Parts: sequence; structure tokens; C-alpha cells
Amino acid sequence: MSQNPEISYPYLLLLDAINPAIIQLDTTSLVTFNLIDELGGTPDGIAIDHINRLIYWTNMGDNYEADDGSLNLINFDGSGRKMLLGHGQLRTPKQLLLESQSQRLYWCDREGGKVCSCKTDGTDLQTHIRRPRTVTDSVDILDQCVGIALDLDANWLYWTQKGPAKGNKGRIFRMPLSKSSGDFVDESDADNIQLLLDKLPEPIDLLFDKETQILYWTDRGSEPNGNSLNCANVTDDGLNNYRVICRGFKEAIGLAYNKPENIMYIADLSGGVYRVMLSNGQFDKIHQGNGYTGLAQFSG
Repeated sequence: MSQNPEISYPYLLLLDAINPAIIQLDTTSLVTFNLIDELGGTPDGIAIDHINRLIYWTNMGDNYEADDGSLNLINFDGSGRKMLLGHGQLRTPKQLLLESQSQRLYWCDREGGKVCSCKTDGTDLQTHIRRPRTVTDSVDILDQCVGIALDLDANWLYWTQKGPAKGNKGRIFRMPLSKSSGDFVDESDADNIQLLLDKLPEPIDLLFDKETQILYWTDRGSEPNGNSLNCANVTDDGLNNYRVICRGFKEAIGLAYNKPENIMYIADLSGGVYRVMLSNGQFDKIHQGNGYTGLAQFSG
């Protein structure tokens, strides 16, 4: 999607949700520095455009029940900060994905109960999925949308609904991307929405590997299957061979895939950054900070 596998990614960019900032981590020396700080609110999702040298991120705002979230960008050197969307347009935007072919940004809005997208300049805001509303324009916690992934070749949009904290009611869905406009209100709309997995501890961010047809996700729910990195094989009929790759994180959120080295990086809300060997599920902590949400690989 947003990353060219031929580019070397010697850094990670981390979103610090405690002292709101974007932090650059050298994956060799493990030295960090703040690329930009004083972001305010709660930064959550991040996407990198290495061609145009831009960094996009979502911010959930200060009040999760108010429409004070935002979508933002800066240049690679930390300059040129700009809000693309905000001022009542978003509630609590979460994982962010850049689709480079169409130059569109996709994200989930948790308390907003939506999956949305816009052009990379912030125009053409679209709502692809809109979950059922109450009279106060809120959604049930079971319908809060969090993680997102795209499979353009097969025309699928994937997303997670995490459910209550440690509730074992998390779900993963998909629907045809070409049909994803309008108000689809629940998973019983079988012509458009497919429920792929349910009764998960608390699934969060997604990542799709189109070459292997594997969907990866983090889960911040309770053990034995929560606080984990997970995957399943994507088929025409849905997902099969769901398995837990490794456990032991502390509120796992973000993930980034170094495919040439078969490594997955994980960030968690306790401030840990981990390097996972996908061949055997073994991992080590490479950095301890404050509290991290999203992360992305970065060429600098």
C-alpha cells in the first residue's frame, strides 16, 4: 500500500499518546528523538508517503464524545504542520492507511462508529461504513471501528470492532470496497458486510500482506489470546487458520511489517516497542518509552 518494499526503512516513527509527539527511533542504534511534539489530544494512527516525503497522522482529540478529532500532516523534517480535517468533521479517528494508487487516506473513527476516507489534500471526505446510531448520535461500544486494511486486488475493505475492554466480543469484518458508500448499519446486511471472526479478546490494528494473503492484527484484550500479535489466511470465503503468533505485550496497538527481514514491529500503550520474528514468534523489546499507539516504518 503506502510502503515500497525496495526502500530501506532504518527508522520507526512512534506516536506518543502520553506526551503527544511523533518520535523517531533508529532501529539499529535505538536512539530516539522527537520529530515534532506538543501535538495535543491523543495521536493514534500514522501513515508515511515516502515518494512525496509526507507524514500523516490522526488525533483522537481531547474529548472522545465530541467531534474534536483531526487528520494532520507534516513534512519529513517535521516542518509544514497542517490540519487536513478537523473542526467537527471527525470524532476519534484511529488507525490510518495511505492508499498510494488513488492517493486516498482511509481510517476508522472509533466513537464515531465509521470507516472513512479522503484525498490526501483533505478533500472528498467519504463515509464508507456507518454503524447504527442512537438518538444522541453515538454508537454502541460493540460497533466502534478501530483498525483498517485494504486488499485492492480482491476489492476488500477490512476493519475491526474491538468491543468492550477485555470483553472477548471483538470482531473482524470486510466488505467490497466498490460498494462501500452509504449507510450500512449492521452485519446482517450480508450482501455488503461479512463477519469474518468474532469473540476475539479486543482486536485493534490490521495489516494485510497481499503476496502471502495473510491478515495480521494486534489485540489488547485479556490473556490467554489477548495482548498478542495474530494472523489468519485470507480466502475467497473469509479467514481461516486463525492463530496467535505471540503473546506478552501490554495493551498492543500499532504494528509495522519489515517484510524483507520477516520482522513485525509492535507498539503498546505501556510504551514498549518490540521486534517480532515471524518465523518462530520470538520477540524482544527494543525500546521503552511512555505510551505508544500507532507506528510506521520510515526511511528518513
